[in-house]
Amino acid sequence: MAFTAAKDVVRSFGFKTGVQPDRLAILDTVWEREVGHFSKHWKLAAVKKGVLYVAASSPAAAQELQLRGPSLLKALNKYFKNAWIKAIKPAR
Repeated sequence: MAFTAAKDVVRSFGFKTGVQPDRLAILDTVWEREVGHFSKHWKLAAVKKGVLYVAASSPAAAQELQLRGPSLLKALNKYFKNAWIKAIKPAR
């Protein structure tokens, strides 16, 4: 039975998804700080090709996410050296 080094798994993950794992850790850490009380209604679902997908608890929460999206996008990208989140969309 062959074992794979953790660094190889992480490198492979970053290559396949195009997202660096440290970016995801930072995003997860700052999410609640930036969205405040909306964190009860918005949950991070996925990141794909620079688009952040957020699960909303209701249609009203999804609409609020769309309204606050541009300012939230700017607030989240300030934590990264390069702005890598291009858009925020509700998850389906």
